[in-house]
Amino acid sequence: MLTAGAVLGGILCPGLIREELLERQKTGLSEEFQEALYDLMVGLRSGRSLEGAFLSAAEDMDPWLMPLLYEEWTRIGGQIRLGIPVEQCLQDLAERSGMEEMETFARSVEVCKRSEGNIALIMENTVRMLQDRMELRAELKVLLAKKKLEQRIMTVMPFVILGMLILMSPDYLAPLYTSVRGYLIMAVCGVITVFSVLLSRKMVRIDL
Repeated sequence: MLTAGAVLGGILCPGLIREELLERQKTGLSEEFQEALYDLMVGLRSGRSLEGAFLSAAEDMDPWLMPLLYEEWTRIGGQIRLGIPVEQCLQDLAERSGMEEMETFARSVEVCKRSEGNIALIMENTVRMLQDRMELRAELKVLLAKKKLEQRIMTVMPFVILGMLILMSPDYLAPLYTSVRGYLIMAVCGVITVFSVLLSRKMVRIDL
């Protein structure tokens, strides 16, 4: 029984831990991107061009406060100095990051560069819309934090109970790993556990 529990934990844990780390990294990148958009909007309001606002934001960015975005934003600044269109730089960043907000922003910049309207005003409205959306997403994550904690507790509890039974009363579980019926019961319970974990994680996940 201990082996079966270890195998099940080995199947679930790496994937769940990797998914959790990716989610945290994506959340951190979204927060840094929101701050970078604010700096960009300040540059546009001061009368700078779009390229000038990017260069100013890249120069003022603190690598300690924005460790995930600093290198990418600095790279965009260098590409702009080499004459590469800013919309091309942003599209490349959006494809590599996989963030919907970055993809929307890159498309907005591309449209603005092609139009003859007030680029500063259009970009300011776009930046404000993206910031409002990211703030809403952050609020929803706070509301879901409690449910995610409950989901994690429910995920761990079966293994905790199983471990306590193995330590305190191993003979009680002996029929489960000494007969064919016991192996079948463990297999069914394992499948149900995996399904319930995946279902619970899907229920507390909301994509805006």
